[in-house]
Amino acid sequence: MKNNIEENIRDSKCEQEREESVKPSPFVIISGVIMVAIYMGMAFLLVFTTLFVGKVPEWVRYMMGVVFFLYGIYRGYRVYKSK
Repeated sequence: MKNNIEENIRDSKCEQEREESVKPSPFVIISGVIMVAIYMGMAFLLVFTTLFVGKVPEWVRYMMGVVFFLYGIYRGYRVYKSK
């Protein structure tokens, strides 16, 4: 019984090491950076331009701008962490 527990712990550690050693491809990194730029650009358009004035209520524009900005930061962190 004790040997099975030790084997399971050892196997899970080996599996974690294998997952951590996998590097993302350049395509994944570039597409991640492009998506971050799109999210940040959308946040800028919603908050600082008149493109959506009259079509979307002001409070919705600001709220969605903040959501896009925060999600862009999160995605940027994930891309940075994956490198």
